[in-house]
Amino acid sequence: MKYIFGCLFFFLVSCLNKIDDVKSVYKENTMSDFGLEIEINYYGGGDLEFTLTAPQIETINSPVEKKLFPKGIQVYAYNKDLDTIATISANFAIENQSEELFEARQNVILKNFKNEQLNTEKLFWNRETKKIYTNDFVTLTTEQQIIMGFGFNSDQYFSTYTLSNITGTIYL
Repeated sequence: MKYIFGCLFFFLVSCLNKIDDVKSVYKENTMSDFGLEIEINYYGGGDLEFTLTAPQIETINSPVEKKLFPKGIQVYAYNKDLDTIATISANFAIENQSEELFEARQNVILKNFKNEQLNTEKLFWNRETKKIYTNDFVTLTTEQQIIMGFGFNSDQYFSTYTLSNITGTIYL
């Protein structure tokens, strides 16, 4: 009987955590803004370059300032005449504002004016370097072929691109 109480006491005492230790492990993010049905316009040199629309946005200030798009995004890229030349859609996205880096996840679809389409599960858009890239599996569909592989790099308008580690090509 003493053995059972001893074991029980040991388990109760060994499972206690100081509240400060728990808080340091699970720091809460501080949400400062929330919005529904939003539209954000991005300008470069006075010209409209991109429009981002989303059903929901959450801005978090700590530990790093980020914008979360938990219900997805649609991004439209424009030329000087305001024609849509590329689109990006995803079911979830994060913008790290200090790094000017977007991460699109889950059912990411990138289309360009040549009617080419890239499908992947994760895609990065660096607004500072003006590049779109991923190391994940991609499927690129053109009018003549479907190319599959791991890795993709492009300018931010998806007009010039390269694929890495091609695993298969299907000719249409």
